[in-house]
Amino acid sequence: MLQYKLFHQGDKSMSSSTLILLLMLFCIVMVLVITNIVYRQNQLKRINQQRILAMQDMLEKQYNNRVESIDVITRAMLDKQCELTEGCIRLKQLLDYVGSDLLELDQFQVISLMYSETEHMPIKEQWKQLDKSAKRKFSKHRLALEEEHEEAIHAALLLLQQHEFLAYKNLN
Repeated sequence: MLQYKLFHQGDKSMSSSTLILLLMLFCIVMVLVITNIVYRQNQLKRINQQRILAMQDMLEKQYNNRVESIDVITRAMLDKQCELTEGCIRLKQLLDYVGSDLLELDQFQVISLMYSETEHMPIKEQWKQLDKSAKRKFSKHRLALEEEHEEAIHAALLLLQQHEFLAYKNLN
Protein backbone atom coordinates (compact mmCIF):
# COMPACT_ATOMS: atom_id res chain seq x y z
CA MET A 1 0.00 0.00 0.00
CA LEU A 2 2.81 2.32 0.79
CA GLN A 3 4.24 1.60 -2.60
CA TYR A 4 0.89 2.44 -4.16
CA LYS A 5 0.78 5.84 -2.36
CA LEU A 6 4.30 6.72 -3.42
CA PHE A 7 3.56 5.72 -6.96
CA HIS A 8 0.47 7.91 -7.08
CA GLN A 9 2.26 10.82 -5.43
CA GLY A 10 4.91 10.48 -8.06
CA ASP A 11 2.16 10.52 -10.67
CA LYS A 12 0.75 13.70 -9.18
CA SER A 13 4.10 15.44 -9.22
CA MET A 14 4.66 14.21 -12.72
CA SER A 15 1.23 15.30 -13.84
CA SER A 16 1.79 18.70 -12.15
CA SER A 17 5.02 19.27 -14.01
CA THR A 18 3.35 18.04 -17.22
CA LEU A 19 0.50 20.43 -16.59
CA ILE A 20 2.90 23.32 -16.00
CA LEU A 21 4.77 22.42 -19.16
CA LEU A 22 1.52 22.27 -21.12
CA LEU A 23 0.40 25.63 -19.71
CA MET A 24 3.74 27.19 -20.67
CA LEU A 25 3.44 25.73 -24.15
CA PHE A 26 -0.12 27.04 -24.39
CA CYS A 27 1.03 30.52 -23.30
CA ILE A 28 3.80 30.51 -25.92
CA VAL A 29 1.32 29.47 -28.62
CA MET A 30 -1.10 32.19 -27.51
CA VAL A 31 1.64 34.83 -27.62
CA LEU A 32 2.52 33.70 -31.15
CA VAL A 33 -1.13 33.78 -32.23
CA ILE A 34 -1.66 37.24 -30.74
CA THR A 35 1.56 38.50 -32.32
CA ASN A 36 0.40 37.17 -35.68
CA ILE A 37 -3.01 38.85 -35.30
CA VAL A 38 -1.43 42.18 -34.36
CA TYR A 39 0.97 41.92 -37.32
CA ARG A 40 -1.92 41.23 -39.72
CA GLN A 41 -3.95 44.10 -38.30
CA ASN A 42 -1.02 46.47 -38.75
CA GLN A 43 -0.53 45.23 -42.30
CA LEU A 44 -4.22 45.73 -43.10
CA LYS A 45 -4.11 49.18 -41.51
CA ARG A 46 -1.18 50.17 -43.78
CA ILE A 47 -3.00 48.81 -46.83
CA ASN A 48 -6.16 50.74 -45.89
CA GLN A 49 -4.16 53.93 -45.36
CA GLN A 50 -2.60 53.50 -48.82
CA ARG A 51 -6.07 52.97 -50.31
CA ILE A 52 -7.37 56.08 -48.57
CA LEU A 53 -4.46 58.14 -49.86
CA ALA A 54 -4.96 56.81 -53.38
CA MET A 55 -8.70 57.56 -53.19
CA GLN A 56 -8.01 61.07 -51.91
CA ASP A 57 -5.56 61.63 -54.73
CA MET A 58 -8.11 60.42 -57.27
CA LEU A 59 -10.84 62.64 -55.77
CA GLU A 60 -8.53 65.65 -55.80
CA LYS A 61 -7.70 65.05 -59.47
CA GLN A 62 -11.40 64.72 -60.32
CA TYR A 63 -12.17 67.92 -58.44
CA ASN A 64 -9.38 69.82 -60.20
CA ASN A 65 -10.44 68.43 -63.60
CA ARG A 66 -14.00 69.59 -62.97
CA VAL A 67 -12.84 73.06 -61.97
CA GLU A 68 -10.68 73.21 -65.10
CA SER A 69 -13.62 72.02 -67.21
CA ILE A 70 -15.78 74.79 -65.79
CA ASP A 71 -13.17 77.30 -66.92
CA VAL A 72 -12.90 75.77 -70.40
CA ILE A 73 -16.68 75.63 -70.91
CA THR A 74 -17.11 79.17 -69.62
CA ARG A 75 -14.50 80.50 -72.07
CA ALA A 76 -16.00 78.49 -74.92
CA MET A 77 -19.45 79.91 -74.20
CA LEU A 78 -18.13 83.47 -74.03
CA ASP A 79 -16.26 82.93 -77.31
CA LYS A 80 -19.50 81.54 -78.83
CA GLN A 81 -17.82 78.18 -79.50
CA CYS A 82 -20.41 76.41 -77.34
CA GLU A 83 -24.16 76.95 -77.37
CA LEU A 84 -25.52 78.56 -74.23
CA THR A 85 -27.92 75.71 -73.50
CA GLU A 86 -25.31 72.99 -73.87
CA GLY A 87 -22.85 74.99 -71.78
CA CYS A 88 -25.41 75.59 -69.02
CA ILE A 89 -26.23 71.87 -68.91
CA ARG A 90 -22.57 70.98 -68.59
CA LEU A 91 -21.87 73.73 -66.05
CA LYS A 92 -24.83 72.69 -63.90
CA GLN A 93 -23.58 69.12 -63.74
CA LEU A 94 -20.01 70.19 -62.90
CA LEU A 95 -21.08 72.78 -60.34
CA ASP A 96 -23.21 70.16 -58.59
CA TYR A 97 -19.93 68.42 -57.74
CA VAL A 98 -17.61 71.30 -56.96
CA GLY A 99 -19.78 74.18 -55.84
CA SER A 100 -23.47 73.39 -55.74
CA ASP A 101 -23.90 76.25 -53.27
CA LEU A 102 -23.04 78.61 -56.14
CA LEU A 103 -26.16 77.52 -57.99
CA GLU A 104 -28.25 78.81 -55.09
CA LEU A 105 -26.91 82.35 -55.56
CA ASP A 106 -29.14 84.65 -57.62
CA GLN A 107 -26.46 85.42 -60.21
CA PHE A 108 -25.96 81.70 -61.01
CA GLN A 109 -29.56 80.47 -60.81
CA VAL A 110 -29.92 81.05 -64.56
CA ILE A 111 -27.65 78.05 -65.11
CA SER A 112 -30.01 75.81 -63.12
CA LEU A 113 -32.98 77.38 -64.85
CA MET A 114 -31.59 76.63 -68.32
CA TYR A 115 -30.82 73.08 -67.19
CA SER A 116 -34.29 72.43 -65.80
CA GLU A 117 -35.99 73.99 -68.85
CA THR A 118 -34.05 71.81 -71.30
CA GLU A 119 -33.28 68.55 -69.50
CA HIS A 120 -36.30 66.90 -71.09
CA MET A 121 -34.96 67.53 -74.58
CA PRO A 122 -33.56 64.52 -76.42
CA ILE A 123 -29.84 64.35 -77.13
CA LYS A 124 -27.43 62.27 -79.20
CA GLU A 125 -29.13 59.19 -80.71
CA GLN A 126 -32.57 60.26 -79.50
CA TRP A 127 -32.14 63.61 -81.29
CA LYS A 128 -31.10 61.88 -84.51
CA GLN A 129 -34.26 59.77 -84.40
CA LEU A 130 -36.58 62.79 -84.19
CA ASP A 131 -38.43 63.99 -87.25
CA LYS A 132 -37.71 67.49 -88.58
CA SER A 133 -40.79 69.10 -87.08
CA ALA A 134 -39.94 67.83 -83.57
CA LYS A 135 -36.35 69.01 -83.97
CA ARG A 136 -37.61 72.45 -85.09
CA LYS A 137 -39.97 72.64 -82.10
CA PHE A 138 -37.22 71.79 -79.59
CA SER A 139 -34.70 74.11 -81.31
CA LYS A 140 -37.20 76.98 -81.34
CA HIS A 141 -37.85 76.55 -77.62
CA ARG A 142 -34.13 76.29 -76.85
CA LEU A 143 -33.24 79.38 -78.91
CA ALA A 144 -36.04 81.37 -77.27
CA LEU A 145 -34.69 80.43 -73.85
CA GLU A 146 -31.15 81.39 -74.87
CA GLU A 147 -32.33 84.73 -76.21
CA GLU A 148 -34.44 85.46 -73.14
CA HIS A 149 -31.63 84.66 -70.67
CA GLU A 150 -28.56 85.59 -72.71
CA GLU A 151 -27.61 88.62 -70.58
CA ALA A 152 -28.02 86.74 -67.30
CA ILE A 153 -26.04 83.79 -68.66
CA HIS A 154 -23.28 86.09 -69.89
CA ALA A 155 -23.10 87.82 -66.49
CA ALA A 156 -22.97 84.43 -64.74
CA LEU A 157 -20.16 83.29 -67.04
CA LEU A 158 -18.09 86.39 -66.26
CA LEU A 159 -18.61 85.82 -62.54
CA LEU A 160 -17.69 82.15 -62.89
CA GLN A 161 -14.44 83.11 -64.58
CA GLN A 162 -13.57 85.37 -61.66
CA HIS A 163 -14.70 82.88 -59.03
CA GLU A 164 -11.94 81.32 -56.92
CA PHE A 165 -12.90 77.72 -56.31
CA LEU A 166 -11.70 76.34 -53.01
CA ALA A 167 -8.71 74.04 -53.11
CA TYR A 168 -9.62 70.42 -52.68
CA LYS A 169 -9.67 69.37 -49.02
CA ASN A 170 -8.44 65.91 -48.09
CA LEU A 171 -10.57 63.72 -45.88
CA ASN A 172 -7.99 63.79 -43.07
